[in-house]
Amino acid sequence: MRNIVLIGMPGSGKTTISKALAKRTGWPVIDLDDYLVHLKQMSIAQMFEISESYFRDQETSVCELLKNQNQTILACGGGVVLREKNIALLKENGIICWLNRDLDKIVQDVDIRGRPLLKEGKQRLYALYEAREALYRKSADVLIDNNGTIENTLCQFEPYMKKTAAQ
Repeated sequence: MRNIVLIGMPGSGKTTISKALAKRTGWPVIDLDDYLVHLKQMSIAQMFEISESYFRDQETSVCELLKNQNQTILACGGGVVLREKNIALLKENGIICWLNRDLDKIVQDVDIRGRPLLKEGKQRLYALYEAREALYRKSADVLIDNNGTIENTLCQFEPYMKKTAAQ
């Protein structure tokens, strides 16, 4: 049974949608950043203080650890696409779903506290999107539009949940 892997920009709704998907499917959710914090006993900010490269190395290690999960919803950090190896690991047993939300909506809603890459402010999101959009597109098996209601977003997962369960 394959995993559902959510990728997307910070603030695109990965946490909210993963929890709603969990209620619908009965599958557990693992937020990769939360898992990493628990595993390393360090905050994301503390890992970034060492270096972004250090954080990315730890993120790759978590992808390796979680690649064999089954029937799990994996909510990834926004930068997981920066390393092709991460996506390759997650695709071994998962369908990669790009949760896409209009950037202007993200900028209005995102809480930048605890997000080291956004410490310069919400406007940094535009630069991140420009740098990552092609990577999200390349990495995704499925594009999920998250600009409507939660229910509208969840309905887009229905065909993939059936395929995932059948595989």
